Amino acid sequence: MNIAFRQGIEIIERLEANGHEAYFVGGSVRDTLMGREIGDIDIATSATPEEIQAFFPKTVDVGAEHGTIIVITSEQESYEVTTFRTDGKYTDNRHPDEVIFVKSLEEDLKRRDFTMNAIAMNKHSKILDPFDGEKDINRKVIRTVGKATDRFREDALRMFRAVRFASQLSFSLEADTFLGIQEDKELLENVSIERKTIEMEKLLLGQGLKFGLELLVTTGLHAFLPKLEGKEKQLLELGDMPLQHLKNRSAIWTVLSYVLKLEMHEVEVFLTSWKLPKKINKSVLENLLLMEQVQQFSWNKESVYRAGLERSLEAHQVMCVLGLDEETSKKKINELYDKLPIYSLKDIVFNGHDLMELASGKRGKWISEILADMEMALIHGEIENERAALKEWVYNWLQKYDRDY
Repeated sequence: MNIAFRQGIEIIERLEANGHEAYFVGGSVRDTLMGREIGDIDIATSATPEEIQAFFPKTVDVGAEHGTIIVITSEQESYEVTTFRTDGKYTDNRHPDEVIFVKSLEEDLKRRDFTMNAIAMNKHSKILDPFDGEKDINRKVIRTVGKATDRFREDALRMFRAVRFASQLSFSLEADTFLGIQEDKELLENVSIERKTIEMEKLLLGQGLKFGLELLVTTGLHAFLPKLEGKEKQLLELGDMPLQHLKNRSAIWTVLSYVLKLEMHEVEVFLTSWKLPKKINKSVLENLLLMEQVQQFSWNKESVYRAGLERSLEAHQVMCVLGLDEETSKKKINELYDKLPIYSLKDIVFNGHDLMELASGKRGKWISEILADMEMALIHGEIENERAALKEWVYNWLQKYDRDY
């Protein structure tokens, strides 16, 4: 058994010692069968939330009304432990109106979205698979547990999850699952934009991105995502790009904004419609502006100075993914930055106070003008960052522009 499950076994054994069934379930079991890296490990049990809390010394109630308690082991590892349950009616196409605790593992697995996620494993690594999820994994097929339209009308997010899984795993959609999405795609409007954003980012980073985007378009789901209706051609073009190389959320959204051919004034509206953090919106706009400058003037000391190293490297990475900058290396950008004589106005040894002293305390717009010119003169190596040299440069500047302060 994978080492990641070993601490979870002590939870299962304690539940069993108190007369209950308990199994590993969900994504961790699926990923184990696929040989993928395992994320969070979830446990399902016949014990009620109150019993779970009574059996373990350290727990956190994160949703007892829905059956979920976090159990913290002696080694401070956290596991979600959830009571076997079935779901009541879904009147909002997203959340069950009520959950009903049951004593049957199969009843619990029956309520799950896809067969590959409806597999359980006991502490001895024995697989319990009432809906042939392992067979679907081997066939690389995503299939709903039961009738597709029933599952999607319960929770419309499952449609987007199906397409996202197809991108992540390079799986295809079983025919009824595909047709179910086409039939009920408009129900995606009932899903919060925050959840759509999470799924979209995961889809865009998938190893099977091209196929995932094709499904997004052919099912028609894209039309119920912010500002993507009518953007079929651009979305499909995106499928040929190695987005999985991107490290930051802002880089992902920069690529998407660029490929959608949005004007600068449209970008912020687009990003806001996905309810992204303002910090990401700002980074995307900065990336796009820097990319525009670089395409016109190439990478140089001034562009790297104004953008900073972090922004420059991210914009460069985006340009590489887009095929816009195949000649410049990351090393060159680092070298341009390392060779800068200053990194901000604060690094200049001759400042505004020094200028006012030269002008006998006189203030004015000329101070900001001369500092801006001084900054660029330093960046371009026209002068050394040394007080005497800068003082002489200031006198020359004043004479050149015929200023008397």
